[in-house]
Amino acid sequence: MRSLSAEYPAGESNRLLWMAAKILGFFIFKLFFHLEVYGKENIPRSGKFVIAANHTSFLDPPLLGYICPKPIAYFTKQEQLVGLFGMLITRLGAIPLSKSSMGKSDVRMALNVIKKGKGLLIFPEGTRSRTGQFLPARPGIGFIVLRAEVPVVPVYIKGSFRAMPPGRNFIRPGKIVIRVGEQVVYNRQQTYEEVAQDVMKKIVELSKWQEKS
Repeated sequence: MRSLSAEYPAGESNRLLWMAAKILGFFIFKLFFHLEVYGKENIPRSGKFVIAANHTSFLDPPLLGYICPKPIAYFTKQEQLVGLFGMLITRLGAIPLSKSSMGKSDVRMALNVIKKGKGLLIFPEGTRSRTGQFLPARPGIGFIVLRAEVPVVPVYIKGSFRAMPPGRNFIRPGKIVIRVGEQVVYNRQQTYEEVAQDVMKKIVELSKWQEKS
């Protein structure tokens, strides 16, 4: 079955479909996962920004899309953009990756999406953690943030790994908690690696807050 990613602008969301997904998400995330969100007010309601979160599950993008007050764009693998599922996520802000990891063309596409005034979801680790533990941040997020000159909103997701870890095709009901940190602004004097590491550090700090709560 052919890819549908070329039939809809990358990073764009269909407003009606987005609203329907929000309604569906309310019932799913409240019913199955008793979702709790702290710091939601830190997510901008307008303008361009980057959300940076830990990544352990396929549930992470829809969870973050649900809590955001405006549609956001996010990267996904080409092989997911087929069939009905591919059509749906393409119309909910998906940006197809040109390969398994973020390349130069993907970075350019991300910058173009942000330039349009959109929010962009990035997982600094670059891939899902298969153990549930944090992975080192890759410098790509630093490059995008500094080039686009946008604030970063760090986010920690707790519980999605248990609910649907890599390799599992069904969900396990349980509690999911999301902690949203305050916006951070970086400057051009910092290196891409420094920005990436600091973003990851802030996500880790949010995870410690969750452990205490």
